[in-house]
Amino acid sequence: MKDFAVSTNFPGGNAIIKKIEGNTVFLDSDLRDTVGDWFYWAICVEGAQGKTLSFDFGGEIRVGYYGPAVSYDLKHWKWLGKDSEASKFTYTFTEDETKVYFAHNMIYSEKMFLEFAEKKHLPVKILCQSKKKRDVPYVIFGEGKKSIVLTARHHACESTGSYVLEGVLDRLYTSPLNDIQVFCVPFVDFDGVIDGDQGKNRTPYDHNRDYAQDKKAIYPETAKIREYIDTHSVFMGFDFHSPWHTGNEADLVCIIQKSIKKRECFIKFGELLDKKLTKKALQHNKENDIPPNGGTSNWNRTGTPTFAVYAMNKPENEIAFTLETCYFGRPDNIFTQEGARELGRCFADAIIEYIHMRS
Repeated sequence: MKDFAVSTNFPGGNAIIKKIEGNTVFLDSDLRDTVGDWFYWAICVEGAQGKTLSFDFGGEIRVGYYGPAVSYDLKHWKWLGKDSEASKFTYTFTEDETKVYFAHNMIYSEKMFLEFAEKKHLPVKILCQSKKKRDVPYVIFGEGKKSIVLTARHHACESTGSYVLEGVLDRLYTSPLNDIQVFCVPFVDFDGVIDGDQGKNRTPYDHNRDYAQDKKAIYPETAKIREYIDTHSVFMGFDFHSPWHTGNEADLVCIIQKSIKKRECFIKFGELLDKKLTKKALQHNKENDIPPNGGTSNWNRTGTPTFAVYAMNKPENEIAFTLETCYFGRPDNIFTQEGARELGRCFADAIIEYIHMRS
C-alpha cells in the first residue's frame, strides 16, 4: 500500500494521475480545453522520504533534455539531470524531503512576481477581473507622451518569458526613461497561470489570438491591453513567450519578426541586444531570429492576430515583437532562472540604447 501522495493542488499544478502501481506513478499532461496536444505538467509529491519513485508518461514526450524541473518551495528550481528519458524519470527522495515539486519547466508564479515587485517597490495595481473573478495584476510607471507595453503569459504555461520580463522591469524601473510610460501585464492568461492550464491553443482561441482588429476581445485581460494601446501612443511593445517543447528554434532565444516593413527595426534591435548581453545571461544570437513568414514549416505568418501585430498596426508604433525564450536551451546555453533574468536586464539595456539611437 502506497504511503505517499501525488497532487496538483497548488498554483500552476497540472497532471492526470492515471494510476499508481507500487513505486511507479503513471501520469500525463492535463490538456483541458487545449486543441491538439501540448506538454506542460506540474505535480507535488509528499510523504515519499527515503523512497525511489518512477514517473511514467506512457511514451508521451513530456520531459526535456535535462530532466524535469525540481523545487522544494515553488520558487527556486533546478534540473534533475540528463539521466531522465523523454517520457519518464526516476527520483530518490532523501529522508528530509517531505514535499517535492516536479514540472516540465521552471514555474514562475504570481507569488514570485508580487515578492519581486515588493522588493523593488514596483506599484502593482488591478487591471481587471478575470473570467473567474480573480484580480489581475499590472504595473504602470513613468510619465510621458509615449508608452512601452510589456506582456507575458498570453499562454499560461510559458513561464520562461516571466523570468525575462522580471529582468526587464528590474532595469527599467531603476533606470527610468525620460518622457515614457511603461505599462506591463505580467500574466495575461491569469486564470490559466493560477489553474495550471496549457493556455496554448485554448478553445475557441487563446489569448494571443484575441487581437483581431474586426472583433471584440473575448478575454478581460486582452480587452484592457487593447484599450490601453488604442488610447496611448505605444511606440514599443514586447511580448515574452516560450516556444515548442524542444528542437530547432525551440532550443534558442528568438525575436519573432511579424512585419516585412519593419525588418530593419527588428534586425537593429537584435544587434543591440547581442551587444548588451553579459556572460551570465541566457544568450541570444540575431542570426537565429525568425523572419516574417519564416521558421520551421513557415509558421511565423505576418497576418496572425497577435499582441505584436495589434501594436504594430498603430501608426505611432516604432517596433513590437514577441521574444521566444527556450524552455531548456542547448548544452552551451542552458536555461536557468538567473540567466533568464539577466537576459531581461540586457534586453532592457537594448531598449534604452534603441531609444537613444532613434531620438
